[in-house]
Amino acid sequence: MRRMLRPLALLIAISPWALAAAQAAGLQVADLYQVGEEAVWIFEAGGERIGEHWLRYEGPSSLLGITAHRFSARVRLAPVGPLPVEQRYQAELWTDDLGRPLRHVFDAKVGASTSRVEISLAGRKAAAHVVQGGTVRDAEIDLPETVFIQANNFIGYFEILLALAAPIDETLRTVHVVSTNALQVIPYRFQRADEFAEEVDGQTVQGAVLEDSFGETIHLSNAGRLIRLEVAAQQLVIRRSDEPVEAFTLEAPAPRKLDDRFSCREVTIAAGGVALAGTVTKPKEATGRLPAVFFISGSGLQDRDGVSSGVDTGTHEILDHLTAAGFLVLRVDDRGVGGSTAPAASFGYDDLVADALACADFLLEQDDVDPERVALIGHSEGGITAPLLAAERPRIAAIVLMAATGRSLVDVIVDQNALALDEAGVSGEERAEMLAEVRRNLERVAGEEEIDPGDLPVEFRSLLANRKWLQDHARQDPVENLARVQCPVLILQGALDFQVSPEKDAAPLAAALDGAQHGDHELRVFPGLDHLFKKVAGEKSTLAEYFTERPVDAEFLDALTKWLGERLQPR
Repeated sequence: MRRMLRPLALLIAISPWALAAAQAAGLQVADLYQVGEEAVWIFEAGGERIGEHWLRYEGPSSLLGITAHRFSARVRLAPVGPLPVEQRYQAELWTDDLGRPLRHVFDAKVGASTSRVEISLAGRKAAAHVVQGGTVRDAEIDLPETVFIQANNFIGYFEILLALAAPIDETLRTVHVVSTNALQVIPYRFQRADEFAEEVDGQTVQGAVLEDSFGETIHLSNAGRLIRLEVAAQQLVIRRSDEPVEAFTLEAPAPRKLDDRFSCREVTIAAGGVALAGTVTKPKEATGRLPAVFFISGSGLQDRDGVSSGVDTGTHEILDHLTAAGFLVLRVDDRGVGGSTAPAASFGYDDLVADALACADFLLEQDDVDPERVALIGHSEGGITAPLLAAERPRIAAIVLMAATGRSLVDVIVDQNALALDEAGVSGEERAEMLAEVRRNLERVAGEEEIDPGDLPVEFRSLLANRKWLQDHARQDPVENLARVQCPVLILQGALDFQVSPEKDAAPLAAALDGAQHGDHELRVFPGLDHLFKKVAGEKSTLAEYFTERPVDAEFLDALTKWLGERLQPR
């Protein structure tokens, strides 16, 4: 039995055959849907119901004086697989007569994490307003001439696009969608594979079978209705149904406010072709040159408060605690997040290191910073970066590694997959074969050989989007990098961290400093804490707890602040 170790993430496909037929017939939204018409799709994994999607056509509506068509929609996914917390999403979509998006408002609640995305589209631009984890940011997206809306698991949008988009020649296999989740334009490739005829609610429905580059098989009726979508690698089936679904309403998240005890200033840092937006905080009563800290985030693009895809990692609690203790703190949005820009091309880990170096240099040059008392804190992937910066800039006074890896990224990812398989009850030869396949394909993507996406198993093709990042990491040896560091080093680790191991990561890092006869280093492992240095409810940590409201551990905060204070002596 095949099992996939990634969350549900469904892309929207556009059928050129249905689109051409609809356009030739002059169909518009009002021709396809009656006001108040509803549709339901049921999500099933391994034959078990795990959620549902509901879509309703609300009818013509005025949008800033423009006649539009409004749809409302909801998605609910039960705790299952790699994300064992309930997910709820609600949205409203306004389109023109041909189903092209004008505005989309999307609310999400994943466990205790909430977020809202509002996108308005006009011409070749889309303006997005995002409230995520209590922080606010705005972004502008360049659009191709024709674009459609996409939101993960909102299959009803797929149906609208199938019936109403502009005609596409049968030889063309690419369309563009703007993703509410990723805030970027995504090309999507597909092809027609077969025809189908099946019973739906007592009637025989006929149509086309489409297959796409992500391993999805789509049954689209001749009337432009989405009947069925399958993802074989995940044993996932989404089927049209007349079953009732639960109604719910989500509240939009409120923005987080900075502590009124702090003096804050907004900054922009140039890093090559990227502009990094951030905030400098310090106590209001502080004067003169202060000891300073720059925080380097972990993998997964995060904003300056440590919010990544709706997950509050707790970074803002750490940095607020240090600011209150007398430090000047620089916190920034990662490239492509919040107020920070990003180049159109993909970027790698080396680019993130260059970004962090630019931030460290910025801090060293500030008039209210003592350049002899600047420390770096690196969390997870940031813990690989901090030693590289300390070796490059000997003026760095100290570094702190929070849950840093002490081995190759491939080894870490394979171990994380092993834990996921254990949780799923996979064992023996099947487990060994699956882990061998994970390692084999990770090493291929991290290598230098040219790879045809068709030569990779479907479930690994998405790795190619991050190939440069994996290749850059493959050239790093965290243990050797740390052994070159001369400044004081604090290694912090949660004992119940399931992403990074105290034995396989923290211990080798400390041993490297022992072997280098480093004069001032310390390893501290905190019982009961996870990768985010938050308390775990049971005997082991899980991904689900990342989506619960938990504070960063007070003992951890005090230990970090005390160690930095002893070396940087805030006054």
